[in-house]
Amino acid sequence: MTHIQFQAPEYQADGSFSDARYEYEGDEQKGWVLKRNGAEFDRLGPGYTPVESMYCGVCSTDLARRFLPYPLPQVIGHEVVGTKAGQPVVVEINASHQARGIADSNDPYNSIMHPHDPRRITLGIDRLPGGFAPVMLAPVNAVIPVPESVSPLVASLTEPFAAALQGVESTHPRPGDRVAVLGPRRLGSLIIAALAGFRKQSGIDFEIIAVARHQHLLDLCMELGADSGLNLAEEDAAQHRQAFDIVYDTTGKPEGFAVALELTRRVLHLKSTNGQEVMGLKHLTDMVVDEIALIPAAAEHMDYTWPVESKAGETRANHNVFVAPAVSAGDLSALESGEAEAAGDKKSANGRRFHRATVDDVVQSLEASGETDRGNPEGKLSAADKRPEFFQGSPFARFDLAVASNLNEVDAIVRPHPGEEFSILRARGAVLLTKSQNGRYDSPLHEAVAERGIEIHTSRCGNFERALEILAANPDIASALEKNLITHRYRLEDIREAFDTAADSKASVKVIVETSAN
Repeated sequence: MTHIQFQAPEYQADGSFSDARYEYEGDEQKGWVLKRNGAEFDRLGPGYTPVESMYCGVCSTDLARRFLPYPLPQVIGHEVVGTKAGQPVVVEINASHQARGIADSNDPYNSIMHPHDPRRITLGIDRLPGGFAPVMLAPVNAVIPVPESVSPLVASLTEPFAAALQGVESTHPRPGDRVAVLGPRRLGSLIIAALAGFRKQSGIDFEIIAVARHQHLLDLCMELGADSGLNLAEEDAAQHRQAFDIVYDTTGKPEGFAVALELTRRVLHLKSTNGQEVMGLKHLTDMVVDEIALIPAAAEHMDYTWPVESKAGETRANHNVFVAPAVSAGDLSALESGEAEAAGDKKSANGRRFHRATVDDVVQSLEASGETDRGNPEGKLSAADKRPEFFQGSPFARFDLAVASNLNEVDAIVRPHPGEEFSILRARGAVLLTKSQNGRYDSPLHEAVAERGIEIHTSRCGNFERALEILAANPDIASALEKNLITHRYRLEDIREAFDTAADSKASVKVIVETSAN
């Protein structure tokens, strides 16, 4: 039995910090009891191991933590470098069953889908205390050794660099594309570097443009691989309407998303989260968490798949499609391409089933079938043969795709229970949005998707081992990131000043907090 004690700053609901005394007691096999100021506040099951923290980066998610639907107060921080048995390590953030080493071979999330295990908790974000502390409890299979050629300071960028790679690989450019990165500070600068690396590795010729309001950020992006910069402090974004094939929005702000929507002519890839309503969509942040796309309702999109899955050899068939009640018979017929009738359920020629139902009907069916995976880290998933009829033939007890006629229906599909991380649509699925029946739109977002054909892609965290491999194999990239991206370092006791600096776009790019107790 191991007993660990330390003091750490807890993030509060108002965005402030307050110091608390923590105690962890337990072991990897039996689990852990967690205490705050002498009182038990949580228990963790088996599969966690202590890691001593060295560095933890401040990111946009940390700055917006109070807007996210997870309990506070909490020790936050997820861009962590630590040590385990004297070896520098990084820690992947998802405490899934696979990451904890407790998934069985029949578990559908025992694959590259494990970051979306609905039973998971998340380091420094959802319940699991994070890296702004001298010690953390990490899932045993999520502790990744840092190669000797990568310095611990550069390794502190592993989590956001992996996330940047995930974005590029899930929305990779085509030959001749003009690709813009909007708001290239922390994550955006890493996407610039990831795009440059992807271009070099793939041989695909495309242009990389950094878009920002501060010249020093544009200069930084040129160092990291951008071809040119667009300074929105000097030029009106309206002059560049639909000037880019892909726009990666990393601003973390609703107004930044609106600018990105104007700039793109094909895809807006959202990489940041803010927890706020954006252009009439309440659960856009949750779509990023689940890596869900919002795309035009068109027959060719019925075979939508997630590129990162395909690259890893995962195959999928969209067997079950949810159809919201307000979707017109004509719109549904166009999607089915004559394979099924517009009303009710009918099996199509390719095995696809369309289910017209209410979200409440689906939720009730899930609950009646004994689904126990919502918000329960120790829960067991229902056996495949016990799933509701809605999901027979699909790998997960969720719909593979959904069709909606308005943004309210999108919100209900993505989060039928506001504040609870649960959707009737599978992670890495897509919502197909139909056109307005009367030609009028309540939101420019709906109009952009339905009329202009804009696709909204999202992505979250990526593969740490792949990110470290690239950093180790490209010391020039690693050196450029350390030299140009990490602008400030603070001690843990100065975390309030660190957050103030990180929130000031003129003062900093990347802020690192030194968390070691030594």
